[in-house]
Amino acid sequence: MFEFGYESLEQSNGSSRAFAIAGPSCTGYLDRHLPDSCPATFSRVLALSPRMSDSDTDHRLDDIAVRDTRISDAIDEPMRAMVLDILSEEALTATEVHERLDDRGIDRTENTVRHHINELRDAGLVDVVRFEEGRGGTTKYYHANTIVLSYSLPDSADAAVEEMIDAAQPQITDALTTLTDEYDDAIEEIVEDMQPCEHCQTQKYETYVLLTVLRRAFVRAHRNS
Repeated sequence: MFEFGYESLEQSNGSSRAFAIAGPSCTGYLDRHLPDSCPATFSRVLALSPRMSDSDTDHRLDDIAVRDTRISDAIDEPMRAMVLDILSEEALTATEVHERLDDRGIDRTENTVRHHINELRDAGLVDVVRFEEGRGGTTKYYHANTIVLSYSLPDSADAAVEEMIDAAQPQITDALTTLTDEYDDAIEEIVEDMQPCEHCQTQKYETYVLLTVLRRAFVRAHRNS
């Protein structure tokens, strides 16, 4: 049995895994049981089975908020978030990005803009997509490979979203079953590489891996549609 949130999927190997998102009430548990060596990033995340939860038995997990530390660390600087947004539309040189920022009323030197582009590139969020040779040397063109969506759905969308979830859930269930049945060893290997210490085995790394696969598959399908 593979449990995703509090909703389960059958697995052919009969194994069981439980996941839940820990709320503020779990902080005390983590403070008492996790060693100082565990990164602060994981300090509010705890894997719980339903029988361990003090919440009402009818309560279920409805959503998962994903914070990719690689991305969030790179765009914590507002300027880099803006540069990433600009580069998501088209391939541009650092000079052109500087001009786009100037059009938005952002006054920064071109060297500062280059620094932010390089930081985004080092984080794997921006690629050099082509080079052009000119009299002044080689010019690089950059393009974002990742976008960050910072929105919230209106309450009026709840009914329509719930209907769409019901329509899509059977296919997602099939996809999760395929991933956990056919790629279980690969997932386990990735999870082992993600664990920073032996005390962090209860973190929801497997959930994160599965969400990453589904999210990127969505991007590829949406791009090709």
